[in-house]
Amino acid sequence: MLADYLKMILKNLIFVIVSGILFFRTPWCILWLGPYLLYRLHQDRKTVEIRRRQLLASQFRDGLQCMLSSLEAGYSIENSVNNAVEDLRVMFDENAPIAASFRRMSHRLKNGEDAETVIREFGDRSGVEDIRSFSVVFAIANRSGGDLVYVIRSVNDTLYRKQEVMREIQTVLLAKQLEVTIMRWMPFAILAYFGLFAPAFLEPLYEGIIGRIIMLIVYICYLICCRYAEKIADISI
Repeated sequence: MLADYLKMILKNLIFVIVSGILFFRTPWCILWLGPYLLYRLHQDRKTVEIRRRQLLASQFRDGLQCMLSSLEAGYSIENSVNNAVEDLRVMFDENAPIAASFRRMSHRLKNGEDAETVIREFGDRSGVEDIRSFSVVFAIANRSGGDLVYVIRSVNDTLYRKQEVMREIQTVLLAKQLEVTIMRWMPFAILAYFGLFAPAFLEPLYEGIIGRIIMLIVYICYLICCRYAEKIADISI
């Protein structure tokens, strides 16, 4: 996740500097565009967190499948979680969200904590609705002496169908998000083209108070349009 945050900071920093050079012909705009930079970092931090939750949700089904295999073989829920940790290490990276979460649960279960409490707190900490729902269903089945194998298999099948639908929707959204990205960078390409091949054409906008005010208004309108375009393409699924 650290790499995602570093990438986020670098991307927004480059955007502010490039836009300052193209719209105002000065890299020092970062000084007075600082508030916008902080706003973008705040928004992108939310995006990184959402992606983390989506990744954890997609990997959670694999964790359930690993648990289900052990439960069907006759292992207890504690041993099933422990076995799932080893399987997830093979399937994913050591630091993958689901591997780290199952490793934490396994450690707590080995210390004698109640499985229901551990799984419930995992659901609350994850921030993923599917995991929260599973923790509730697991608690009910565990208290009533229900068939945990059947419960986990049913949840696993439901998550599989849901993820298949989400993949289809995401495929459509990716095309729209690509269009938004192209439209976002198009003004930069236009300004760069005129700056290289016809600099005198836009010269009045970079000289004098009136020209700079017009360029500032255009820049503000551009940022507003970018924000609305992102909102249109950002559909929760």
